[in-house]
Amino acid sequence: MQNRHKCFLLFLLGTLLGAPASWAQSLPPRIFFSDLESGPNTGGQNGKGAFVTIYGRNFGATRGTSTATVGGGAVDNCPLWTDTKVACQLGPAAQTGNIVISVGGQASNGVPFTVRPGNIYFVSPVGSDTNPGTFAAPFKTPAKGKNALTPGDTLYLMDGINTSAIDDFSAALNLRSSGAPGLPKAIVAYPGASVTLGSDATPQRAILAPDVVGKPWTDWVIAGLTLRANDAALEMVGAQRWRVVGNDISCPNGHGASACAHGDTALFVKFLGNNVHDAGANLVGGIAEQKLYHSVYFSTDSNHVEVGWNTIVPNGGGCRALQFHSSPNGAGTGFNQFDLSVHDNLIHDARCDGINFATVDPSQGKVEAYNNVIYRAGLGPDPGASANYSCIAVLGGTNAGPLPGLSAAVQISNNTLYDCGARRSLDSGGMTTETNGAIAVAMNNNILSLLTGETYFTASSNAAHVTGSNNLFFGAAAGPKFLTGNVNADPKFANTGTLNLRLVPGSPAIDAGITSGISTDFDGVARPKGAAFDIGAFEFPGTTTAQQPNPPANLRAVTVR
Repeated sequence: MQNRHKCFLLFLLGTLLGAPASWAQSLPPRIFFSDLESGPNTGGQNGKGAFVTIYGRNFGATRGTSTATVGGGAVDNCPLWTDTKVACQLGPAAQTGNIVISVGGQASNGVPFTVRPGNIYFVSPVGSDTNPGTFAAPFKTPAKGKNALTPGDTLYLMDGINTSAIDDFSAALNLRSSGAPGLPKAIVAYPGASVTLGSDATPQRAILAPDVVGKPWTDWVIAGLTLRANDAALEMVGAQRWRVVGNDISCPNGHGASACAHGDTALFVKFLGNNVHDAGANLVGGIAEQKLYHSVYFSTDSNHVEVGWNTIVPNGGGCRALQFHSSPNGAGTGFNQFDLSVHDNLIHDARCDGINFATVDPSQGKVEAYNNVIYRAGLGPDPGASANYSCIAVLGGTNAGPLPGLSAAVQISNNTLYDCGARRSLDSGGMTTETNGAIAVAMNNNILSLLTGETYFTASSNAAHVTGSNNLFFGAAAGPKFLTGNVNADPKFANTGTLNLRLVPGSPAIDAGITSGISTDFDGVARPKGAAFDIGAFEFPGTTTAQQPNPPANLRAVTVR
């Protein structure tokens, strides 16, 4: 435990030291995603519409002369501006079109936004539930504000809200209603506000979409909140078209067959930029029974899911950091999952796997993991039963229906994997590919850099239908012969002591990859920068200026309102 904390403190120290201003200014601004994708440009505070939060990099520490536009129209005001998070209010000039941030004459990529009608409500600790919920006369409780929402409405929770009061179904907020396509109901922290729902001790859940008659519960946005619970801080049963963005989620006492953030029969969910940490108790009643508890878990028949730009740090609790596993809830359920995109995540300090694709079928729709940075996964010990202990696991099994097809492969591309399988046993390693000849896996442009005693693949892995090329292997002899074009060399990371796993000049990973179709790297740097794609999650930007360390757990964002 002391070593893990020391490692994490070094990581934070490296993050706080940051990079020289010349590095940040040398790259154009890059938008990753926004919390809202639509909203009104009138109403709300001062009649100037909704706030929109944009997450990315290279926006600059302060606004200065930088601008934010929506559909070509300048936003009204920006009360929050950091290098990775900007908060602005839309205002009457905003139009349907792309959100663009311009810094020093360089314009960012655009992300789409739709200006449309909708009501805006507010909740404040000094409000009253007899108020109309306006900015001047806000509601007092989140439950009252939630109940006021109709499709297309937005609820802002103001600074200082901290409640564990039960709404219904043992949850601080029970979302037993729906928005509509293009008209989500949104519950969002006011820009810069600290808002907490639940606590480590109670309730059982912070936000719940319940498994009751009436589901699916569709079209919600949950953004910028601190969620705490005794079991699952976010339980999404039958959730469809949910957007979960920029939340801080933790369940240090969680246990049982669940997860801190859990989707069951969830479809078209975007889980973006969240910080999930300290998920799962190490012991329950003095017994290590945590194999079935995970940090983030998409279970039964959850498809069309994007998990991107998150920080997931179990810190030794529960089992896996991120799991996809479809088990039957009844007749006609539990089929293999598909259309799953896992990218640009920072994952570390997991007892079992960092990412586990347990029951997937890419022949029905893409299953991919790219631009992920994973280290210290597979720490062990057994969480009450045997498991896998690797940075990424792909299993060739099923709980219902036919085995996965071989017409398409799980794509594992441009990931940086370091110190994987630290448990150092037959069931630990950098990768687990227990394909059983039933699923295809393609590995391209990945770095597997391991420490003494760790192995690239677990002993239970097999090479049937595992293909790929131009992966870099270091620390455990040469890479496996069933992969082609292996680079067997020290990747030359910037600083493993502070866990800065970017490349430095002279790295053999630079320009050594194949064309992968992944247009940007973990930092948002355009690929390729040189003659060819680099290997790993980071593209060397072509400068000798010191590079940024890995992002902090609370990835910063930009809010546009």
